[in-house]
Amino acid sequence: MSRCREWAAAAWLAAGSGLALTAATAQAAGVREVIVADPAPWTLPPPAPSATPPSAQAALAVIYNDTQYMAGAEGLQVYSAVRYRITKPEGLAAGNLTLTWSPDAGSMVLHRLRVIHGGTTRDLTRSAKFAVMQREQNLELAALDGRLTAAYQIPGLEVGDEVELATTLTSKDPTLADARGDLYLLPQASSTGTYRLRVAWPQDHPLRWQATPDVKPAPFPAGGKLAGIAVEMHDPEPPADVPTGAPPRYGWRRLVEFTNYASWPDFSRRLFPLYDKATRLRADSPLKAEIARIAAASPDPATRAAAALRLVEEQVRYVYVGMDGANLTPADADVTWQRRFGDCKGKTVLLLALLHGLGIEAEPLLIQTKGGDGLADRLPNAGLFDHVVVRATIAQKPILLDGTRLGDRSLALILPPPWRQALPITREGAPVLTLPAPPPTLARAIAVLDIDASAGRNARAKVRARHILRGDQALAIRSYLSSLPAVDAERALRKYWQAQENWLVTDKVAWDIDDAHGAVVLSAQGLGDMDWEELDGGSHRYTLPGAGFNPPERLRRPADQDQTLPYETDYPAFRCWVTTVRLPAPGDTEMWRYHAAPVNRSLGGVAYWRQAGLTGNVMRTVMSRRVLLPEVSAAQAAELNRQIPGFDNDMSSVYDQPLFKGAQRPKDDPAPFADDTDWLAAKTPCTAP
Repeated sequence: MSRCREWAAAAWLAAGSGLALTAATAQAAGVREVIVADPAPWTLPPPAPSATPPSAQAALAVIYNDTQYMAGAEGLQVYSAVRYRITKPEGLAAGNLTLTWSPDAGSMVLHRLRVIHGGTTRDLTRSAKFAVMQREQNLELAALDGRLTAAYQIPGLEVGDEVELATTLTSKDPTLADARGDLYLLPQASSTGTYRLRVAWPQDHPLRWQATPDVKPAPFPAGGKLAGIAVEMHDPEPPADVPTGAPPRYGWRRLVEFTNYASWPDFSRRLFPLYDKATRLRADSPLKAEIARIAAASPDPATRAAAALRLVEEQVRYVYVGMDGANLTPADADVTWQRRFGDCKGKTVLLLALLHGLGIEAEPLLIQTKGGDGLADRLPNAGLFDHVVVRATIAQKPILLDGTRLGDRSLALILPPPWRQALPITREGAPVLTLPAPPPTLARAIAVLDIDASAGRNARAKVRARHILRGDQALAIRSYLSSLPAVDAERALRKYWQAQENWLVTDKVAWDIDDAHGAVVLSAQGLGDMDWEELDGGSHRYTLPGAGFNPPERLRRPADQDQTLPYETDYPAFRCWVTTVRLPAPGDTEMWRYHAAPVNRSLGGVAYWRQAGLTGNVMRTVMSRRVLLPEVSAAQAAELNRQIPGFDNDMSSVYDQPLFKGAQRPKDDPAPFADDTDWLAAKTPCTAP
């Protein structure tokens, strides 16, 4: 796996319905059963129901959803109370209750479980027998988190019944025992019912908080023992639409967040001792021999760093263990090396120890793999991250190294990640860092197609195809095919090529890992029927596959949305298409011509490139689409829209033409590439020279 999931476990995002009560981290002294007790004195009774009758359109109708936080000495306590009506048979599944918590970090307390049927109330609070199990739902992802799940099936539930449930989850992470913070999403869609959020803290331990502009929390009245904020919504309408095409940082709606960290540097500084300690090697550490071996092999820092990365990737398998306080605490480098498995924290620490031993400056970097756009706008919270990597400095340039990947042999072949912002973990503490976004220089996918039609238009063409893949797509394919028996891998490849080139009847498929070039190569050969088009006068034309651009889509958003916001791109996408057609030898009275105008332009943050040439009876085209920027401004979007009507989206084609008596055959055009072009090389003819 190339992703580390344990950081995500630190956040508890409630989506407003409150019917699925799950927790990421909880805390008490290893409680492994559901406790039954009255609510704490700091909780308030449920809010008054809405005057609007519950909706009958949905399978479940919320009557109230009440979430109350207490950030005090006991940790972060989350009191959740819901009451909902089952209005359709599909809603009966809500009677399958599950409560989840981590016993090394907290406890789950049940306060109330009632069923209201026709005015009669059944109180199941003390009679309900929850079955507690450790399910480990992510075993297939090499993850062990130790969470417990308590399950209970409400008996006798019928359509029209109402269910009332109240619990408290106490959260106190062993690593950051004094951390108090969370994010909460109020309803993201229209609904009937009452929704309340209340966050309380002792007067002498204030918290920082903020909310999106569409939420207006009110502070607690002055003079009490507790301070805090509260917001209540009745029959909420849907929030404003997320601006079409805008980067994710503009998409937050009805969000309330709070923390007791002073700043991002404060949070960074708090985590530093954990990583600093874990990177220190024992006096007799066997890793010192590995460091000496790598150092003796080359004096070049880049070569040394690549060797250290390869060691971590290939000799330590990925396994996440989040039990016993390991959710945020990295295992020591020596421990990870000894057991030869580790999660992203363990692999990062191991790589840091090797790099430091080799005299290479490096530090851990917290990442949100979904992009991380807008992290700097959020309050400090461990739950905003789901991965950690190494940021090394080599030849005065930073480079990100991810020990959970496979196949990285050269730093020059590491592709730019899509991550936008990250948090360095440093001794002094660091703010959120905006990561550089250089234009990609190495294609993530190159489709090479060689069509031998020299036997004539009426014969089936001999076809050879290769797909050269890099990056996450290549890693996923590599992992999948490597796990299959040879016969099943071949079957999967045939299905792949059927989907990619459905005109090709394959007789041979293969795949190869090219670690030297950081690529996975899929190949196929077979026969294909070429679709020759008959023209007036008996001429014929063939439209080349992989040789014509689709025009970009217009970047527009509805008039009621902010027109000044930027648009997100699919950076760092970079694809290249290479096509060769070997044509039949022309007769004495005909010649081959082609249509494929050169393209070399940038539009909307995307570079488009195409070159073509006809040499003798061989037609060649190469084209690429390379995304240069993570986002484009509103002005750039307007310019793109203006130029779309003139965008060259013509397909490339080759056709025969009569050669009249006495006429000269046209001279060969320069070919954009040759048969021996190395498409695995770091530099290819996929872009302008």
